[in-house]
Amino acid sequence: MPAVFTYVCQHDVMRFAQAAVRVWGCQMDFFHPEVTAKAGIEALRSFLISIGMPKNFTQLGAKEEDIPYLVNTLCNGTGRGGSISGFVTLYEEDCRNIYQLML
Repeated sequence: MPAVFTYVCQHDVMRFAQAAVRVWGCQMDFFHPEVTAKAGIEALRSFLISIGMPKNFTQLGAKEEDIPYLVNTLCNGTGRGGSISGFVTLYEEDCRNIYQLML
């Protein structure tokens, strides 16, 4: 999730900044809310690592050459024609970029 949040953060920086303050106790930087949002994402990443979750794809044994298969399975396996919906609609290129961040 940290990679996804990093990728989509700019769509609503204040939402991520509020979560950083409310959930992770980060100090709000009203002049630079993106700094607060990034601090919250890093706090989430640190928490996940602290409970034994893999830090990245490499720790799972995934490689860069696995990304096309993962993108195809994710986006085309949904029946939505190459995208997934949520907070932000993500298309195949977006998913590829997120998986790159996860390496």
